[in-house]
Amino acid sequence: MDKKVERTPEELEADNFINAFHSPGMGIKQCIQEYEDVEKVKLYEKMASRHNYSGPLYCADMLSGLIQDRANALVLDVAAGTGWVGEELHKRGFRKIVAHDGAQAMLDICREKNVYSSFICSIVDEGYKFPVKNDTYEAVTISGAVCENHLPPSCQVELIRITKPGGFIVNVFRATVLNLDYGRAWENEAKRLVSEKKWTLYGRLMAPGFSNVVDGLVDIYQVN
Repeated sequence: MDKKVERTPEELEADNFINAFHSPGMGIKQCIQEYEDVEKVKLYEKMASRHNYSGPLYCADMLSGLIQDRANALVLDVAAGTGWVGEELHKRGFRKIVAHDGAQAMLDICREKNVYSSFICSIVDEGYKFPVKNDTYEAVTISGAVCENHLPPSCQVELIRITKPGGFIVNVFRATVLNLDYGRAWENEAKRLVSEKKWTLYGRLMAPGFSNVVDGLVDIYQVN
């Protein structure tokens, strides 16, 4: 839920800046163009920090509890942004982390952090596929990218395709997303894939303090 707290001018600036990327009607391709602006990317990281964005910590903690051989597990960080999830995974012993994003400017920041083993720049939109072979990764992580203009609900079948049977997909997102048409479409697609036995809902957990303005949820799916 959204938190009703008094906001500082700096926090309000961060809210407005980040929310602009979630504006209905912008579309995925336009959003990526915005993320290709190097100055905006640097500002994005600064503003996310002001939000006390803890999604990456939840993501890394959950995956750490699921994977024993962290040093050898191949993990794809989808919509990696500026690499916060990769940093947290690396702190917990993961060494084969692949950063994916649609914007090369984002991946350039990821590269500077020296925690990723390789990089994939590709758009994720209706009708697009990840340039990855079937059954490649032990795990896939997503933090904060299940929202308007970022990942389409239809991409979930692609996440399953590129994850090894028995592998995990850990997705941390704003709880309020489920109140939107986009979020309902995401949820319906996830349930459809469960009914078709493509994956199993391993668990859904609350993520209090996803940021200082909203709580989150963590969905964990295991690929069948």
